[in-house]
Amino acid sequence: MTTQLKLLRNPALMESANDSLETVPMSDHVRVPAKPSLDMLTAGSSAGGVSFQKAWEIYMAMVRKSPSQYR
Repeated sequence: MTTQLKLLRNPALMESANDSLETVPMSDHVRVPAKPSLDMLTAGSSAGGVSFQKAWEIYMAMVRKSPSQYR
């Protein structure tokens, strides 16, 4: 029986596997500054066609929703 099938048949193993996955950093995540720089706000504002204030709000919302190990 493959490992995947064992996990599906045993809830305790599945929970254990999920716990270990949460501690492994995802390779597609990057660390970013807690607050955006002026250059970052300018780029975000221009790319999104929004004000600096809106670019700030969007950036801060994304940082707040990021996994805790990346903050």
